[in-house]
Amino acid sequence: MRKDYIDWLRNLAILFLIPYHTARIFDGRNGFYVKGEPSAVADVLVSSSYWFMPLLFLLSGVSSRYALRRRTAGAYARERVARLLVPFLFGCLLVVPPQAYYAMRFHLGYEDDYLDFLLRYFTDVSDWSEYAGGISPAHLWFILFLFVISLALLPLMTRIKDHDRLPRALRGAGLVLVPSVALAALALLPDLSGKNIFVYAAYVLLGFLIAADDAVLDRIERSRLTFLALALAGAAGIAVELTVIGPQTGPAAAAWHAVATWTLLLAMLGYGKRYLNRRSRFTAYFNPAAFPVYIVHQTILVVVAYYVLGLIDHGPIPYALIAIATLALSFGAYELIRRTRVTRLMFGLKPALPAAEPVRAG
Repeated sequence: MRKDYIDWLRNLAILFLIPYHTARIFDGRNGFYVKGEPSAVADVLVSSSYWFMPLLFLLSGVSSRYALRRRTAGAYARERVARLLVPFLFGCLLVVPPQAYYAMRFHLGYEDDYLDFLLRYFTDVSDWSEYAGGISPAHLWFILFLFVISLALLPLMTRIKDHDRLPRALRGAGLVLVPSVALAALALLPDLSGKNIFVYAAYVLLGFLIAADDAVLDRIERSRLTFLALALAGAAGIAVELTVIGPQTGPAAAAWHAVATWTLLLAMLGYGKRYLNRRSRFTAYFNPAAFPVYIVHQTILVVVAYYVLGLIDHGPIPYALIAIATLALSFGAYELIRRTRVTRLMFGLKPALPAAEPVRAG
């Protein structure tokens, strides 16, 4: 039976990227392609958004479980190439460069035209400082990580895909403790620009394991309030860390962040299963739209923000203008993308179904 709440959670997480990345423009703690006047509200939104990328990787693991029930390992790998690698390559060639171009115009006063910029962009690999115009996968790092993780875990997932019970170590209190300890330990391994592929691989594997056992999913639903209470306590601790002590590293901080994130994801699964396990016109439309919207949204946002900030760079008005315009233009881009075979291929969409021929009378 299709679990519609998984679609809901994934779609809502992807839509959340638009207000999140808009907040990055007004966040006073981190760099971005274009920047407005810092806002305390934006700081709070950005610092409290530690959950959505782990959620996307977790749900990718759930989806992989259902995909491997219907496909061989070879078919799954070919699908990963078509749905992830191809869009990543096209995205890096066509979608990402405008972000760097407008970053150079905003931060460095770059005045050459776009074609001159592209020649520089693709030939200078000396500085991967993306917010100053350097070559980078930008937000498409998620797609690359997911592709690598999917293929790296494929032998293990294929071996355990027919097991319909959660491992004993993950039952009972172990559902919170074991993943939290594992995630904290993996967080101490080397990362790439703050993005730890080992931690994200663990979330994919956890999603794959949880999806095997409907009894565990039922238990997560029943315990959703407990998980939410733990998650809120964890979030309060992170808030104190960031505002009073300052960002921390080391085993203790890694353990606290792991518990806070993992229990929040469990709470989201529980509440999603309880209240979102139904089909709707929204999910029917946005399920195929989600991936193209993810790919194009940040480029659209950066371009829109560059021109909006030229008029007004502080307060709620530019935030609202940037977010609303990005949302509308991202869906407009999807409407164009889905209409041709080539663009569907470029953005990881399945081929369109042929239109049914009209029935002729007589």
